[in-house]
Amino acid sequence: MDSFEDIRPYRDDELPAVMQRLVRNDLLISTIRMIVWPKCPAFLIGPVNYVVKWVLKRKLRRIRSVHEFQLKIVGELLLKWVISHSIDHLSSSGLENLQPDRSYIFISNHRDIVLDSALLNYILNDAGHKVPYIAFGDNLLVNELVSDLIRVNKAFIVRRDLSPREQLKALKHLSAYINHIRSEGSHFWIAQREGRAKDGIDTTNPAIIKMIYLSERKTQPDFGTFIQSCNIVPVAVSYEKDPCDRLKGWELYRKGKSGQHKKRKHEDLIAMAAGISGHKGRVHVAFGKPLDQAFENEKEVAQAVDEAIHNQYRLWPCNYIAHDVVYNESTYSNEYNSDEKAQFLAPYDNLKLEVRRVVLQCFANPINSRNGCCPGD
Repeated sequence: MDSFEDIRPYRDDELPAVMQRLVRNDLLISTIRMIVWPKCPAFLIGPVNYVVKWVLKRKLRRIRSVHEFQLKIVGELLLKWVISHSIDHLSSSGLENLQPDRSYIFISNHRDIVLDSALLNYILNDAGHKVPYIAFGDNLLVNELVSDLIRVNKAFIVRRDLSPREQLKALKHLSAYINHIRSEGSHFWIAQREGRAKDGIDTTNPAIIKMIYLSERKTQPDFGTFIQSCNIVPVAVSYEKDPCDRLKGWELYRKGKSGQHKKRKHEDLIAMAAGISGHKGRVHVAFGKPLDQAFENEKEVAQAVDEAIHNQYRLWPCNYIAHDVVYNESTYSNEYNSDEKAQFLAPYDNLKLEVRRVVLQCFANPINSRNGCCPGD
């Protein structure tokens, strides 16, 4: 493990120092207070922050391992609050496809920076499965607080924005670590591509599959046999509502108009907070069957992951509404009623028309993907 010091998660022996930093972090205390009590009067902010800090310190005092931190702080404290306050109903399917004595590679679509993997972990733990390691881009380590919260949750770091030579070295290193995790019988989660699918088009980058195989090519020269041993499970995470829909819509609109979107300061942090606390409606996490075909190359694997995710994706009334509105048709009118249509469209009435269309197209694209159409056409 010494050779993976630069990318590995925190160990149990490092936990006390991490928890001391968390308790002293004013940003964390303020964030918890704003999430739990967003309309706290100004004159009560100081006292409430003090209470939050006292409660957090008492909770952390009883934690002895990273596993306990994940269960008692992230699961029982944070995620239960998120689910009860921002999700109307959390459901899952396909858990019967998993066997407790196997290790799996979970590859999912990527819609929310934090919750895609967090909800998957929550569901797996609740069903009695091991909590997976998760891959997290180093571009999201925006400050010490975020870095600590990520690495204490069994997240390993994916290095990005490197020169081609450094990138190849980093990918080999990452591949070796991933296969080290597999050799220990542990699961891990990775998104199907770098960055969120802000346009609602879920596609797998074959480079993800190529990276996993990179460190094993010499010892396991048969690609198909290696992939079968990986137990790759495609996972579709379907959010009925998207708390970041406007942010994504404006970004895509600007890119379409000028060819670029210049990130604002703390934009990723804002998206993380919005995704965690914003209303998501119903959420469904679908686990597919482990891929067991004799694949010839990474492109075939990526295509199989895509097909599974598109077919497993839970389509909500808003997806059908958006598709009918964007294409000016009534093809899916039997999938929703007039009240659902009015409630879904109302929040976008004051948006610039071009941005409104972009947002609706994002909701419509999962239907295009399932139908095998070119999304956006």
